[in-house]
Amino acid sequence: MADDSEVEREQVLRTFFQVHGDSVVVKACATRMAVEEIQHWHPNFVVLDVPVPHRDGIHVLRQIRRKSPSAVIIIFTADPSVVLQEVCLEAGANYYLHKTQLRELIDICSDLLLRV
Repeated sequence: MADDSEVEREQVLRTFFQVHGDSVVVKACATRMAVEEIQHWHPNFVVLDVPVPHRDGIHVLRQIRRKSPSAVIIIFTADPSVVLQEVCLEAGANYYLHKTQLRELIDICSDLLLRV
């Protein structure tokens, strides 16, 4: 989970652990550290925010896709922009979810874990 907001990271992680318990290892980091963490851990999937003020999440998304072409990347952001959604999907995101869609995020992650 890469999100600049520690509060958001903790909320998602808490919810994820309530569903999956300790059977899944989840690493949370700020967006800027995401590429290094992903290269180190080789996760089954990546949950990435796109910080609205700087849009640096798009850069991170492209780097992840370039360096880990098979990674499943889920954009989980507060920005409801259809244009941003299109940019993210074109840049290589597999899913684009609004932060109000936490249940959908957990469902997608659960499904991905079943495929491992």
